[in-house]
Amino acid sequence: MARGIAWPVDPKSGKASSTKIGKSVWCEVLNALGTDEAKKLAGAINKERGWRANYTSYIVKLVELQAAASPEVCLASCKAGLDKLNSTMTWVSGDGTVTGAATDAMSSQLQKGTFSTTEQKGTGSAEKDFVLQAPTGHSKPVLSKADLAAQGEAWANYGCIEPSAARAIAGVANAKDCTELVKDKVFVLLGATSALGPFKALSRLGATIACVARPGKKLNKLVEDAKSTPATLLLPTKGDVLGADLLSDTPEIAEWVISLSKKYPGKQLVVGCYIYLDGERHVRASVGMDLAVDAILKACPNTAITQLVSPATAHAISDEAKADSLARYENTPLWHAPFRAGFGSFAKNARETMSTGVSVTDGLSNMQGPNYALAKTSQQWRAFVAKAEGFVASANHAPAARTESMVAYSTIAAALEGMQSFEPLVAYDPQTASDMMAAILLWDLSDKSSAANPKNKDAHPFNLLVENACHGGMWRCAYTTDSIGKWSFIYGKMTSSYTPEGSLSK
Repeated sequence: MARGIAWPVDPKSGKASSTKIGKSVWCEVLNALGTDEAKKLAGAINKERGWRANYTSYIVKLVELQAAASPEVCLASCKAGLDKLNSTMTWVSGDGTVTGAATDAMSSQLQKGTFSTTEQKGTGSAEKDFVLQAPTGHSKPVLSKADLAAQGEAWANYGCIEPSAARAIAGVANAKDCTELVKDKVFVLLGATSALGPFKALSRLGATIACVARPGKKLNKLVEDAKSTPATLLLPTKGDVLGADLLSDTPEIAEWVISLSKKYPGKQLVVGCYIYLDGERHVRASVGMDLAVDAILKACPNTAITQLVSPATAHAISDEAKADSLARYENTPLWHAPFRAGFGSFAKNARETMSTGVSVTDGLSNMQGPNYALAKTSQQWRAFVAKAEGFVASANHAPAARTESMVAYSTIAAALEGMQSFEPLVAYDPQTASDMMAAILLWDLSDKSSAANPKNKDAHPFNLLVENACHGGMWRCAYTTDSIGKWSFIYGKMTSSYTPEGSLSK
């Protein structure tokens, strides 16, 4: 076994089980809620033998129980889930020995001074205006100022982003000088090469960017491309090798990031969690990011954190979005009727509102599997806990996009295009989505009224994810995404890449 974060091995079977560990984490969350209903659900999860096929209904119910809990109890359950996941995962040393819990490895296995810093200053001139790559089908290639604000409004009117997101986009579009939004910060990108991460947008503005990504072609290209921008890149370096692997160098990466706060004492660290890996590695990567973030927050109290929230989870939505979804359900085309009546087809999206006033949506896709749900939901837990502890936490929903990891699978690629037959679902081009989310990140970091600001208290922790959501239409669609998956695939096979005309500004 290679050095780094690993799943614990069952001493009886000699095998690691992500299912067993995942179920134990969900049960820990439920036990922390303390209600009879939560304990009953935990018991049902433990007994479920077909977890891979049936996990979604359990997680939706779990999130609804959290939504129905008091803010204090909900936060306690989120923290319990994080603690259980992080302490259950193990750490393997360089010689293949399991040293204990991954949490303990952050201090006991730290190899101090592993990474030095390579600094690269680009030669380009900073752009004062925020620029967004226009979506496919738009009459213009790039959008800024009034054009950008108009596109944000068009998306909101169509229903694929929330009105608050459009206002945030307009706020950044209308800024006199966007370089002012980045000059006093060091953006630490865990997963700097992520397709939906903010690297390109930040580099155009001349930001200082600490890039954490595995050594290789993607990172090398990013570094080369950045030479012509005004950005200053900071890269963890071991010998003459640029880059670092968060799965195997977790303690050392945290130490390196903390050292940047001393090197740039006048700048605020903004730590972004953007790593995505397939299958069980996604959970390990999420644990790695969380352990690093936890260490950084403890050492650098002025730090802000950021992440892209996945709409393909169970989570809270706005009252306005729920009402829109219900109205669409009640006014769908006649040809939908047989599919709504059939078992398992075209399921209503809108769900019952909890006693706390929080409404939950089921965005889970069975195709993505329980490891994806655990990884992305645990990242949400960190955002809730961090904000409650007084840190700026920018956590905004990002839409489905035509990234390499998505279109690599023909089934998913077809479903992405076909789902747009169900308004107001929209599939985004990766750079368009990346630019959009970067604009909203800058808004969160600069506007005191943002939900990301810990001074703005939420009635419930889940409300953090309601503002500025760019869900791609999933909140407002009449049906759950999973229930229209088959027909999305069929429609997608009959069409090519496009953007619904109604979602484009004039």
